Amino acid sequence: MFVTRTVGGRYRLYEFLAGGDTGEVWQALDLGTDRTVAVKLLYPDLAADPRLVDRFVRARGQLTMLWHPSIARLLDIVVEEGTLALVSDLVPGVDLGRRLAREGPLDAGSASAVGAAVADALSAAHQFGVVHGDVKPSNVVVPARGEGAARLTDFSVMLLVRAGRRYPEPFERLRYRAPEVTDGAVPVPPSDVYAFGAMLAEMLPGDSPARLRMIADECVRADPGARPSAAEISHELGMLATRLESAPVAAAPPARAAIGDGPPRARARGGPRGRGPAWLFGSPTRLAIAFGVAVLLVLGAFAVTRPWEPASDQGGGATRTPSESTGGAASATRTSKAPALPAAAGAHSREGGAAFVRYWFSLVNHAQGTGDTEPLRAVAGPGCRECEQVVKLIDTAYGDGGSMRGGVYVVRNVATNGLFTLDAPIYEATLDRSPRATLDRTGVERESLAGLTVANCMVSLDWTSDRWRVVGVPTAGCLA
Repeated sequence: MFVTRTVGGRYRLYEFLAGGDTGEVWQALDLGTDRTVAVKLLYPDLAADPRLVDRFVRARGQLTMLWHPSIARLLDIVVEEGTLALVSDLVPGVDLGRRLAREGPLDAGSASAVGAAVADALSAAHQFGVVHGDVKPSNVVVPARGEGAARLTDFSVMLLVRAGRRYPEPFERLRYRAPEVTDGAVPVPPSDVYAFGAMLAEMLPGDSPARLRMIADECVRADPGARPSAAEISHELGMLATRLESAPVAAAPPARAAIGDGPPRARARGGPRGRGPAWLFGSPTRLAIAFGVAVLLVLGAFAVTRPWEPASDQGGGATRTPSESTGGAASATRTSKAPALPAAAGAHSREGGAAFVRYWFSLVNHAQGTGDTEPLRAVAGPGCRECEQVVKLIDTAYGDGGSMRGGVYVVRNVATNGLFTLDAPIYEATLDRSPRATLDRTGVERESLAGLTVANCMVSLDWTSDRWRVVGVPTAGCLA
């Protein structure tokens, strides 16, 4: 079903994806960032409940900051007259419920991997103070094989419960409800673990390892205090998934020669048939050639791996710096001036914050190209772990005469969503980063990083002492 309707003045719905107990999910275009998102429209009776609307408004700041690779991140909450909508990442793949109904249980390795990803997502949510409240196969999206980890979706049910709303559940889904929730208690982290255990049991094939079934059984213990934590489950399932993935495959038995055949003759790859050590040592000429080649290889390896030593110019005896002798830019560019703060980035406004985000990435470019991290330190807010990490990365790269090449950020767009406030501003930058290399003092590449495009690099700011500071860049991989 296709329609053209815009929600929140920004999200243009165009394809119906699914209907559930609490609302409909649509595929939509975010007109602010030109990317595809998922929009869940809650049913009208829910959208008209003032207690529920208030609960969503108060929880949206916490939920939009909940980020994890295995969680479909909530991007925005739209509250309009008669409309309550949740905007989240559109996750490619099929929900686990449909997958199980269509193909039956997963193999043990896949079940362990999917379970580890979902348990890790629950662990992150619980540490953040968020309970999912509706863990079930239809709220887990499983990607195509080899295209990433499973992701947990739809954290909205817990808000319904806390607002005092109940919604009908099909009988077959009561299996995921923990005993304490059936008795009327509000879901807590162990309640999520119970639902997870019931779901894990459905994923397992009949021949799955005993330890996998034991984990599922431990999760559904009647006593909430006796259930393992999501973090413990994730750790153990992750190890099981790795072990099952790397299990050796039994080698095929060697082919038997037909009766009357002699022993098979080995062929050296790319070489003459049947030539081994006897062929080499049987000729003094061939042996001498081989010895000469070996000597040249050893000398070449020594020349490549020996440490750099300052060399004197024949004319004046001046020593060359590592950057001069190798063409590196470490010394030459350290004297470059840091970008100046644009006037627009000094304003305490939505536009001023956006200009500051662009300025901050220009400081990252400056630091990577010169090793000068002081300007970055000056604009980092207290407790900004990502700021500390990028400064440490650059300082380490330039230590002992090293340098960095590439890694230039090009910011294409800086946007905000409907949750924006100047008290706790969060911006989403769409940017490209060129390939980056870290070089040692001789100019030899130590490590490299491929280029990438980030559609929603989140940057959190704070306005203190009449200026902006960066307090967080929580998007994984944005500053790798």
